[in-house]
Amino acid sequence: MKFRKHHLAILATTLLAASIASAQPHDHDAPAAGGSAGHSHSKMPGMQMESSPATISARVAPATGLKVGEPATLTLTLTTLSGVPITHADLQVAHTAKVHLLIVDPSLSDYHHEHPKVGATPGTYTFTITPTKAGEYKLFADLLPTVTGKQEYSATTFTVEGAPSSIEKTVNKSTIVNGYKFDLKFEEEKFSAGHPHMAWVTVTGPDGKPFDKLEPVMGAFAHVVGFSEDRSEIAHIHPTGREPQSSDERGGPGMEFHTDFKTGGYKKLFVQVQIDGKQVFAPFGVDVMPAKAHAAAKAVTTKTDDHGHGHAAEVAIPATLDALLSEVDKRVTAMDAAITGNKLAKVHSEAFAARDLIAAIPKMVGSLSDGDSKALSASVARIRQQAGLLDKFGDAGDAAQTKAVLAKFKAEIAAIRKMVEGKQSAAHGHAH
Repeated sequence: MKFRKHHLAILATTLLAASIASAQPHDHDAPAAGGSAGHSHSKMPGMQMESSPATISARVAPATGLKVGEPATLTLTLTTLSGVPITHADLQVAHTAKVHLLIVDPSLSDYHHEHPKVGATPGTYTFTITPTKAGEYKLFADLLPTVTGKQEYSATTFTVEGAPSSIEKTVNKSTIVNGYKFDLKFEEEKFSAGHPHMAWVTVTGPDGKPFDKLEPVMGAFAHVVGFSEDRSEIAHIHPTGREPQSSDERGGPGMEFHTDFKTGGYKKLFVQVQIDGKQVFAPFGVDVMPAKAHAAAKAVTTKTDDHGHGHAAEVAIPATLDALLSEVDKRVTAMDAAITGNKLAKVHSEAFAARDLIAAIPKMVGSLSDGDSKALSASVARIRQQAGLLDKFGDAGDAAQTKAVLAKFKAEIAAIRKMVEGKQSAAHGHAH
């Protein structure tokens, strides 16, 4: 599966944590230097978990002598750190495959996602690749060892003859591939490392209409893989929400991701989807501010919302769940009144206040099953997105769109209320 021209992704010493609200989480956050790696299975989307050290060593042959534009069959060898072969029986399936190979050249422009075949001898796996660039390619074997049950990356390299191309640090949040337009949006226009972010990718068809015919690919409607500038960090995540249960299901036009960049700097992101049976890769380049810069910015802007609108102060979080939900209801009532009274400019402050209140709920509740925890986190994520839309349409004076989004906002709140009422954790007191 060769990266043609454009794709989305995320990152390995701990760069991007992400999780999906699905029955089988498969999120990656791992150090890549020296072949070390790790994985996190988190119960709730967006939670940061510690990376695990690599237990598997990888090497590839031939490691040199490859040429640009010429297909080459390579053999990957996987062993324990003590040299014992890692066979298929030693690995678990993660998104329809036991071995994912994430491969990129020094310029971060020739990206490949391969699934090798079992080789002739134990611990060997073969795959074919046609490199389009020169230089030292880095290969990350994305693995789920049976013995640990934790995802990890094992890194190795091979070299293609010729002078390597330099990285073009293109920053883009929109790209067109094979006539399909891909747009990337983060909840903050300028964002930094050190705290979670929601991100959304939307797909528009060649006809200019939202495209909702994305086919399942490796058990998801998209795969996000990305690298830091020096390729020392890598991540592999999937959209939030329910994963496809059959090949007949279709997804799009919008997909939501939980991201948490642990370091600042330039990141190359790739999104992989399938359309009409063919793989499509869409690339994005983003600049992430260092974590310290974010902390300083936050100190200055605690009295403004995400779009610079003035607030009197940050929203106070009530001590009990019932009081919090009551406060959310007041904010919703205020938005209804603003729409009815044609005072749409007041919607944004109430929407962001409700969003911040709801964001506090996961830490207050206990006694939720894993499935309910994931569903709650997915609902909270949708509330955040809808709050942004309420701000957008309210400020634009679009009453019809504001009202339509508010209806979805209310429905999401109702679903959250049904999940959490009466389930406040003992650490936060008891709901009344």
